[in-house]
Amino acid sequence: MRNGRPAALAYYRDSDGVTRRMMRTGATGAAAERALKEALRDRLAPAGEAITRDTTLEALAASWQAEMLASSLSDGTKITYQDATKVVLRGLSDVRVGEASAAKLNRYIQSVARSTPGSARSVRIVLKQMMAHAVYAGALESNPVSETKAVARSQPHVQALTADAVREVRDLLEAWDGGVDAYGRPRNGSLRDTMDMYAATGARTAEVLALRWSDFDFESDPPTVTINGTVARGLDRKLKVQDKAKTAKSHRTLDLPPFVVPMLTVRARGAVSELVFPSAAGTPRWPDNLRRDWKAALSGSGHEGVTPGAFRKAVATLLAQELGDEAARDQLGHTGFGNLRHYVERASRGPAAAGAIQRLLAVENSH
Repeated sequence: MRNGRPAALAYYRDSDGVTRRMMRTGATGAAAERALKEALRDRLAPAGEAITRDTTLEALAASWQAEMLASSLSDGTKITYQDATKVVLRGLSDVRVGEASAAKLNRYIQSVARSTPGSARSVRIVLKQMMAHAVYAGALESNPVSETKAVARSQPHVQALTADAVREVRDLLEAWDGGVDAYGRPRNGSLRDTMDMYAATGARTAEVLALRWSDFDFESDPPTVTINGTVARGLDRKLKVQDKAKTAKSHRTLDLPPFVVPMLTVRARGAVSELVFPSAAGTPRWPDNLRRDWKAALSGSGHEGVTPGAFRKAVATLLAQELGDEAARDQLGHTGFGNLRHYVERASRGPAAAGAIQRLLAVENSH
């Protein structure tokens, strides 16, 4: 009792290592104990944090985002997380940290997966990081997102372009380049040249559009190109060349096949920008704009639906078949072999192994 009221007393070890005494009173012994527990929970949260079990996810997101935006993550990743946070708050903004059970969060993640599968994985990542932020603040003992189901990925079905298909697509893109736009102006899309660069390197669209003339060495034998950047949105939502590859393995120097050198030589003579494939204004070209023109160029043809990524798959499949998976991995700039399943078309027929198996079993053909 303290001053005639029931009291609850506890000793706790504070963040500075000093053991201190805390007491709370209440109308009843149970009320005093509840008050003490709440005071201890708030007291043991890191200094400067106001995150408790009563904090809404909207407030938690604001606190987490401040930390995330100050981190060393790329601008593109930060924008992805910001966009995913908007989806999280669309359905969970008023939920309190203490109410954010694994079951509740899993239901929301799976509902997003059913409506917009492409953003569901980012939503789960953001939720996991937000709830980890609450754990670090002392508001939770464990992260409930760890107990949610991972967003299912569709099994990849890879079908690489044939040599005939590559030539036919190239002709269609060249015809598009030779036309005029809706205002009667000659197009400056250079889709055919961009396609040749895809086929020559297997590089990603953002990597091809970030190429600068300084990335090429035409004096080496064979000539080379160094992939060392991407085009990406900055936090101001403007497109820029980011001198940072997608991963450490993405920074790579590739030999150029002979067929692509004449095209690059012609483009270099007429270059008005340090970029090899700029927009009409000489600025970085938006990948979405390139894909839009590409789609229009192939519309109504037998190759409608073929995307720039098909050439990355064609290169990966060719190298895997001719030189092995390691060569395909290194050309594409992957850190491991797992992602090759999205790019390499695997043979559906087994190898010509009958002779080898015959020798292995040493079975004599008596007929």
